[in-house]
Amino acid sequence: MKTTAIVPIYNEEKRIKYVLPVLLNSNLIDDVIVVDDASTDNSLKIVSSFKCKKLKIISLKKNLGKSEAVKVATKNLKTDILFFCDGDLHNFNESHIKQILEPFKHEKIAMSVGIRDYGGIMNFLSKHIFPLLTGERALSYVIFKEVSNHHLLKGYGLEVVLNNYCRVNKIPIYKNICKGLRQTNKPIKRKNGFYLLFKQSIEIAIIIIKLKLEIIANKLGNLKNKI
Repeated sequence: MKTTAIVPIYNEEKRIKYVLPVLLNSNLIDDVIVVDDASTDNSLKIVSSFKCKKLKIISLKKNLGKSEAVKVATKNLKTDILFFCDGDLHNFNESHIKQILEPFKHEKIAMSVGIRDYGGIMNFLSKHIFPLLTGERALSYVIFKEVSNHHLLKGYGLEVVLNNYCRVNKIPIYKNICKGLRQTNKPIKRKNGFYLLFKQSIEIAIIIIKLKLEIIANKLGNLKNKI
């Protein structure tokens, strides 16, 4: 099966130079698409310095947000599996790619999520209690095409909408703790990081509520049709 990595970035000059080589050197990844969401730092320049046949770069002139940037990068692809990866990871390596892609050896329609490793109780909570918001995941391109037109797939809604679609349609979701994998937190990465983190949390919470209300409405509609 052909696997295409999608890497949306915005001002990731400090970490993308470490993340991108792992994807480009991996035998498990056939193509890598980096979509630069109108970065104002040297991110695009750094990505452009990598010369590799399987690398494609999309440079957006206007900042669209992660979900919209991903939709641009995934239009009209000829691939079987999408491998989503954030550009600000720490300790990202080939074993994480292998771990996340492992379920596709025996599943064609599935989603596999790589959970960042914060140890002990945090790993348990992330795997069993918290919403699956990690950007490291692989899924069938068929699934993404089905989800791509969802009205809530915008802003920070990417992961939440994907999770919801798989659960509603009873598509297997594999959860993997990726040993050593970390991410740069927004408060550390940006001056207005705390504000952005708060904004992201509120937006995600609203999307989750709207999705749950949609599920309830659909169930009530089905019940009404049966009566």
